[in-house]
This record gives sequence, C-alpha cells and structure tokens, in this order.
Amino acid sequence: MREPRVLELGEAHVEIIRGKWEAMKRAAKTVALGLLVAIATTTWGTAAFAQDTPPSTPPPSPAPATEPAPAPAAATPPTTEPAPAEAPAASGGITFGTGAPKKDATTPEKKKEEKKAEKPRPFAGTQVFAQTSMSTSTVFKDQQQYSNPTVDASLFILPRYTISKDWQLRARTTFTYEFTNSDSTQTRNEPRFGDTGLQLFYRGIPAVAGIKPQVAIGLSFPTSPESRARTMITTPSISAQLAKSIEHVGSGEIDLLLLGNYSHPLYTNTTGGIRGDFPYKRACWGGGSGCDDQLGGAANASDILSWSAIVAGTWGKFSPAFLFNMSHQFMYTFSKDQTSTPGQTVQRLDNAQTIRNATYFSFWLDYEANSWLTPEVGYFMSRSLLRDDGTYGNPFFDRNQDMRVYLGANINIDNLAKSISGVEAEAGVVRAKNKTGPALSAY
Repeated sequence: MREPRVLELGEAHVEIIRGKWEAMKRAAKTVALGLLVAIATTTWGTAAFAQDTPPSTPPPSPAPATEPAPAPAAATPPTTEPAPAEAPAASGGITFGTGAPKKDATTPEKKKEEKKAEKPRPFAGTQVFAQTSMSTSTVFKDQQQYSNPTVDASLFILPRYTISKDWQLRARTTFTYEFTNSDSTQTRNEPRFGDTGLQLFYRGIPAVAGIKPQVAIGLSFPTSPESRARTMITTPSISAQLAKSIEHVGSGEIDLLLLGNYSHPLYTNTTGGIRGDFPYKRACWGGGSGCDDQLGGAANASDILSWSAIVAGTWGKFSPAFLFNMSHQFMYTFSKDQTSTPGQTVQRLDNAQTIRNATYFSFWLDYEANSWLTPEVGYFMSRSLLRDDGTYGNPFFDRNQDMRVYLGANINIDNLAKSISGVEAEAGVVRAKNKTGPALSAY
C-alpha cells in the first residue's frame, strides 16, 4: 500500500507562501522608499515658508512603524538648485522654493490702509446759503395799516480754512438784492453787500461733561453801504461758543449751541456820515455848522454785546431748529453844543436811550437731499425790544413788525466737490451738523 504524499503537498504550500511573502517585502520596501523621498522633498521645500509664517500648531509626528523599514541602498539627495522665482503652488497651498511668498493685494496691512480715514481738506466746511424771503404783509394786505410789500434775495458766503487741528479761519459776507421798493430801500433795485468778517477760531479746549467750548477773535470790514455811512473803519471782536449733542432722542439727536460776542467798532465820527459828495454843506439842528457833512439822527454804537441760543434736532433726513438772538448796543452820547446855546445838549436823537436792545427770532426745517444740498423753509422776525410807547414787544410774532417767510438752500462746497470727483462724502443735514450756528447769525 502506497503512503500518502502529505509532506510533498506541505512543501508546495510552503514554497507558495514563501514566494508571496518575499513579494510583499519587496512591495513594502518600495512604498517605504517612496514615503521617505516624499517627506524629505516636502520638508526641504517648505523650510523657507515656515521661517516667515510659522504654523499655528506644530505638525504631528509620524507614528513609528511596527517594523522599521530598511533604508534604501542609494537614496537620491534633494537638489540644491533654487526653484524659479514664480514657483507654482501645490494643491495644499504650499509654495515650493527658497524665497518668501509674495503678499497678495488683499493682505491685512493693505486693507488697514484702505480703511484709514481720509484727512479733511483745508477748505472743508465752506458753505453758501441762498435765501429768498418775503414779508407776510405782502400777501396779507390787511396785516398792517399801510401796504409795504417786500421781497428780496440774499446770499451768505461762508468760507473756511483749517490751519491745524486746533486752529481754523472762518469768514462771512453777504449779498442782498431787493426786488421791490419798500420803505427801507435806499436805492431801488440796488445790489448791496454786507460787512465782511474774519474770525480765527481755537478749537483745542477739551470738552467738559460733553460740552465743547471754542473761542475766537475777529475783525470786520465796512463793505456795506450802511457801515460806510456810519464812517466805520473796522470792528474788532471776541467770541465764545459752547456746543453739546444729546444723542438717542427717539430715533435722532438734538444739538444745543450758545454763542456770545463782544465788539467795539472804530469810526471816523461818532455819528453817521452822508452818502456821496454834495456841492454844499448840510446843516443840522439849530442851523449851526457844528455837524456839517454829518447826518442828523442817531449816534453810532460804541460797544455791542450779543448772544444767541440755538436748538437743532435731527430725525432721519429732517432737521427742525430754533434760533433766538439778542443784541445790546451801547451808544455814544453827544457832547455839549458849543455853537448854539452853551450848556445845553443837542437834542437831535431819534431815540434818546443810550442802550438799544434788538431781538431776532427764527425757526426753520431742513431736509437732507444729499451730502451737499439741504433745502430749507423757515420764518424770521427782527425788531427793537421796546415799542414806541416804551413797553416790551413780542420778540416772536407781531403783525406790525417785518415778519418774513423764506425758502433757502445750504450748499456744502467741499462735499459738492467730492461728489463731482466721485468721492463719497459724509451725509447729514449741513446746518444741523455744522456745530457753529446757522448762516443767518453766525460764522
């Protein structure tokens, strides 16, 4: 009986298993060699990148293999030749080469520079305010006992120039043209300029309890026919201003402003002069020659003290506001008459008071059309504080006074220039955000 060939079958299986094991070992060596080359190349290629931009967390170390793979017999060292300047990036975002990566245009430093606020231009804040007013008695014929229709147009020119953070120059002049021929008209349809003023503001005083103070010195020049008739040379002045903003009033805010001004006009004469040259001398009270070439009537003001209070609110695109101004004029007194009756005072005053008090009241509504244009509708009245009988008059409404309604527009010249050049300007109601008061009464 033949013996079974179990041993021969076992040897065949062993040979087959041994061959497969040798093949697996060769494959493992090949894979290990490839991994070593890839790790070496990646480590060398990212060395320069890691110097400038270190990773936020260190890369994890590779886990040790259960059986260390034998090193290849002849490993190829990485080349020492530098990569091109414009090396392509790998799919993982790693740049190969020895140089630092180029910064993109949207780096944080670039974005920070773009968001930096633009430095204000020197003439920022320059404004022009145009207004056309009409007395209410022009429409309501029975308001006063006699008809005195009055319609005129005014232009307020308010240039500014910023010298530094704390110092600013402000100027003011006006132009007026009357379309009618009212009682106050000196020459019919005459273009008239107002006085030209210049102020130097100091804005470096720190705010206290949210109240921002400013002070200024000023000088006015007699560019108006009224001041030239009063023989004015110039008018030095000092001013003070307090401003405070109250935010979150409903859905808007309120601005409060208080202005004070003292001035001392300088004249050639303490009484008004005449307009133009005349071929003969003008006689005054008593027929004497003591006031030749002088207009009789009122004396000039030696000192003027005025103050204004302004309340302006802003809700969305609308801004209502109120203004009240009072001026106190301390008049020159006439000297003793030496040409008529000695020891007597010349009685040629229309108003014998040595202090004249006048008021001005206005309210208006602004609408923010855009960053540079603010249309406006409003009302104002100016009057002497005392009536002819010596009693106090109503400073807000009086049918016997010159009450006016008007349409106006405030133009911010700097924002207009920005809009034309395509630069975005800060929006906001011009007069309410001005912090210096309306064009009608302040610089």
